[in-house]
Amino acid sequence: MFSYQIFFLACLVLCLLNEVYTQNLTGTCPVRNQIDAAAVGRRCRKACHLGVARCKNGRVCLCDHECGFSCINLENFCPPPPNLLNSTRIIITRVHGNSIIQAEAPYRYNDRARYICDAGFALIQDGNHMCHGRRGWTGTSICARNCGQYDPVLVRRRGMVCGTECHVDSQCSNGLQCLCDGACGLRCANSTINCGEAPQVRNATLQYTGEGLGRVANYICDSGFYRSSGSYARRCTGAGTWDGTSPTCTRVECPDPSEAIGMTDGYIADWVGGPYYPGQQFTFECPSGYRLIGSPVRSCQTNGRWSGVPNACDRQRRTGEVRCSHPGIPVNGELFSGGRGRNRFSVGSTVTFRCHGRYILVGQAVQTCMRFLQWDGQGAPQCIDPIYPDDPREAAQRLSENTNRISVHMSTPSSGVGGRSITADHEGGNEIYFLIDFSRSVTDEALDHSLKFAQKLVTRFSGGTNKTAHYGVIIFASHSKVVLDSRKNQKLNSTKIIAYFKGIFKDKKAMRDTVGGGTNTGAALQDLRKMLGISYRADRINNGGNNRQRHCFILTDGKSNEGENPVKMVKRMENDFKQNPPQFYSITSCTTCRGNTLEARAEYTQLLGLAGGKLENFVQIENFYLLEQYIDQVIDVRIDYGKCGQAGDIGSIKTRARFGRVLNGERAVDKAWPWQGVFTTKLDGGNFRQILKSYSTSNFLGGGSLINNQWVLTAAHLFAKFDEGDDAWQRNYRVTFGLYNRPITRSHYRNRLDPTMVVYNTEKIIYHPDFDDISLDNDIALVKLGQQVKLDPTKTSWINVPNTFGWVNFTDYIRPVCLPCMPNNCLNSYLRTKGRIPANSNQKQICDIETAAVLDVSNNQNIAVVTGFGHENERSDNDLKLNASATLKQGVLKLMPHATCRDFTNQWGTDLTQRMVCAPSANDTVGTDACKGDSGGPLIRELYDENTRKSCWIQMGIVSWGYGCGKKTMVNGVNRFRPGIFTKLPLFMAWVNQTMEGN
Repeated sequence: MFSYQIFFLACLVLCLLNEVYTQNLTGTCPVRNQIDAAAVGRRCRKACHLGVARCKNGRVCLCDHECGFSCINLENFCPPPPNLLNSTRIIITRVHGNSIIQAEAPYRYNDRARYICDAGFALIQDGNHMCHGRRGWTGTSICARNCGQYDPVLVRRRGMVCGTECHVDSQCSNGLQCLCDGACGLRCANSTINCGEAPQVRNATLQYTGEGLGRVANYICDSGFYRSSGSYARRCTGAGTWDGTSPTCTRVECPDPSEAIGMTDGYIADWVGGPYYPGQQFTFECPSGYRLIGSPVRSCQTNGRWSGVPNACDRQRRTGEVRCSHPGIPVNGELFSGGRGRNRFSVGSTVTFRCHGRYILVGQAVQTCMRFLQWDGQGAPQCIDPIYPDDPREAAQRLSENTNRISVHMSTPSSGVGGRSITADHEGGNEIYFLIDFSRSVTDEALDHSLKFAQKLVTRFSGGTNKTAHYGVIIFASHSKVVLDSRKNQKLNSTKIIAYFKGIFKDKKAMRDTVGGGTNTGAALQDLRKMLGISYRADRINNGGNNRQRHCFILTDGKSNEGENPVKMVKRMENDFKQNPPQFYSITSCTTCRGNTLEARAEYTQLLGLAGGKLENFVQIENFYLLEQYIDQVIDVRIDYGKCGQAGDIGSIKTRARFGRVLNGERAVDKAWPWQGVFTTKLDGGNFRQILKSYSTSNFLGGGSLINNQWVLTAAHLFAKFDEGDDAWQRNYRVTFGLYNRPITRSHYRNRLDPTMVVYNTEKIIYHPDFDDISLDNDIALVKLGQQVKLDPTKTSWINVPNTFGWVNFTDYIRPVCLPCMPNNCLNSYLRTKGRIPANSNQKQICDIETAAVLDVSNNQNIAVVTGFGHENERSDNDLKLNASATLKQGVLKLMPHATCRDFTNQWGTDLTQRMVCAPSANDTVGTDACKGDSGGPLIRELYDENTRKSCWIQMGIVSWGYGCGKKTMVNGVNRFRPGIFTKLPLFMAWVNQTMEGN
């Protein structure tokens, strides 16, 4: 495992010995000193001088170390070097002409030997042993335990008494051993010493680790308390006492939230005076003429923050007023600018937030009201008190949610040869990187716990199995060192990577010596970027991506104090790889960032920035021991993938009117639209050439949307022309989910198919009985799933997947869209919380209310989104040739009034029925439209809840038809983009429900 270290040491030895040999041959030699020679047990040979013939009987005048130039018998051989405690390997070299080679027995004069210490030990005295003229080896070496050096500052601060300094056990007396005694370094001590019980502390529990010398008493403050002073852990020392000082656990307090809500004329209905401890709960209300934005009920949490979303009272809109709602006011902060005037919060206007005193702003300080009538930063940020660390129980729970998502994409072990390197076939799955702080400020105990915590994270990733991933490990202090390179290593299972961490644990002293003592997080991020660059370059080669997920965990105890700004480097990587950005997690045991100073706030801000500014990916913990303990106790958080309408990373859809277009646009980010289905003709030729056509342009039919585990919604015109009057034709097609990159080349099929995609045969295709294949009125169909299939290992045929008939399992990449008038859809829940569905409403009345809501053109500025693998270029009206996109595309449209759309269809000489809805590009300069190849795909609208800041997506239409993708037409004297025509889905929900129930 660490053969590279041995190779490095061997090279170093050869370089050093070459210099020594050169000195010997040029006549440089110590002055003869028989006393020094006797001290190492050697008797000197006859003295001589170079160039003077004083040696007889074939002896040669050579340098004999302490004996100076002496007459040496070159026929004398040395025995093998003696064994050295804590060393099992020796490098022996010899001068051969002008080079140095590895020596073999018998060993001759001037052969050199160097000991390599076992893992966990370091060569603190190097004798540089040489075979001398009296058949022996010079010098003395010592392999001592890896241990930090004596630190007088820490010794004084912790009140320690140090024993006798030593390197090996033989230097100690009275049965003592040479052991690592914390800040004292190596000292003679009793390994079984008993320090008794550590002092008890109020509002804290004690947990012990280890035994005898080095036993650690870990203080854990009770829930709702934090360590305000003292040591979080105390260690049993060689003097029989506990180092450090007892901690003080102080109660957490939340700030008064009444001032923030009062800034918008709101109030707390059940307000009482402080202090406010965890568990305190308040109800927020607004006066007449206002509505409450944010959480109506908020509780004081153990991290000193109020739960939920920041509140505000938003005055009722004037007739015709188009603006964003009030963004909210953070507790201990304010809306600094942009919140005044008659036109406040209008589209395009900005607001600025700031925090009071020591509080740190987490979120977006400057925000703009977008045309979606949402704030681009989701509203008021939080103002966080940095003195309170995260509650370890809650932090472990949050980490569990992240590890569960990572576990979904771990690869199952292969039964064949080990996985290829990251650049070989670059299959999907996970890349997981650990950047571990080895700086001087990290104590040995803290480093041990961070390494153990990393091991437990790996165990969580694997989900209790031996799943594999590509791993990279970088350690850093003043310099960084790649100790496990993802560009070179094969996939590692959890057992192997945990063993690797244990090896780092044993060799941490030697590794620390190579990286200095400061904190240069930027150096580690630079090494990370090099590894990511290779991985993403393979993405570009492989059709623009392959769903590989990249997660970077930074374990540190504080702010970077050397090198480049690490936060800028994180932002640069997120921007450079924005199509499938790496996820950064910052986990810190920082104590100096928990102060009321500018330096402390800057440190906290930097550490949060290492997580990309995402509070959900940031953990500020008192020490890694706490996380190490609680991560085992957390029950896995299971994500409900069956919840409809939950989009993935839709990125810039919130920051611009378009973030691509189905026509000639930007690709959708992986996982963005997990309900997207793709219909193709079934090809089962039994050879690879036939398989290659599976996702070809000629075999591409169109799109669809997954609405539950069994049914897909699409357009009738995709299949009506194939209806042969019996049922057999309905099973001639396949539908694929989880597909974001269309396979094109042989290499894609053989090595790089998206591991997240699943393929089903169609079992039933039912189109609306009133479908008109000329006017495309009632253009809607339901497809029932049949047998799941996959490519066989030879990639020459599709084979059945056992026990999967007619049922798709939901995953992070495959989830259903919400439909109006369906049970448990988010639109229904939203309307009920707004009081828009009366309690005594029947099912038809509820459906009518939902239909009106989803078709409301005043909602979110008429904005809708269309997705698909559509045509890449503008086409003439009669161009029927399809050129499907290589990647899933997305476009933003704006719903068009029916009368305006009729002006277009009248020019085209076609009918526009009440069962159709029109939507052209939402942008005035770029034509975003759905084209052939998108037919059957979903037209969706976002439902955004200002009180929870959560979204869900409702399907309102099905891509049906249009004339001239993305082209303009002069209508009523205005040159406008031609709209796409969509089936108005809410009007067909009764048929959808009846059809599914009857089949």
